[in-house]
Amino acid sequence: MSAHKDWSLIPSPSRIAAGLAFNAAFSAVMDLPPRYEPGAERAVHDDGGGSSFVLDLAGTAPVLVTRDRDEYGVQLPHEDVRAALELAKLPEPFASEEDLALSGAARWNGTSWTPAVGAPGLVLANVIDDQHLLGEADIALGEVAEGESDRDALVALLASVRAGTWNRDTVAAAVRLVPYEDDEELDAEPDPDTALNVLDRYTPFLRSATAADLRP
Repeated sequence: MSAHKDWSLIPSPSRIAAGLAFNAAFSAVMDLPPRYEPGAERAVHDDGGGSSFVLDLAGTAPVLVTRDRDEYGVQLPHEDVRAALELAKLPEPFASEEDLALSGAARWNGTSWTPAVGAPGLVLANVIDDQHLLGEADIALGEVAEGESDRDALVALLASVRAGTWNRDTVAAAVRLVPYEDDEELDAEPDPDTALNVLDRYTPFLRSATAADLRP
């Protein structure tokens, strides 16, 4: 079973947070800044197509709540999710959207996402999948200019985001494009500072997520 259907395949809060930050950085390069500003203990991912999830670290245990447009067979009322996870209320923005059914939710117990209800959905699975993240980054760079990205540099940046060790050089290398032909020139060049600024804004959340990995 794949990760979009199986909560046991969803990794720790810090791994999710890193994928979320990496994705947001390249969306910003494409002139699509994060719809929701990350906080120190909560971040929301919206794929722009009707699916979203929130990773909330503020309570006694990290909580994930998803609404995935592709999970047509899963319709979870808010009250069922609150009861299953023993929550007084759902994290925002879902708490304010009581009339919209959810597709999945889970609580981190220090080693896995349990108890859980529904399904993680593709909106979450895509943020933890290396190939999807790298492919989306390549597409984002291609929206800025027609050129070839450096796959190794993208891989290195993803690893550094997960480790919390990125710097301007690793970001600049990852967003750099080269013309497809030696006699061509790029029409434009991606701005590394745009991506760097987004990653820096996610730093408090990434630190909180790393600390939350070991929270029972």
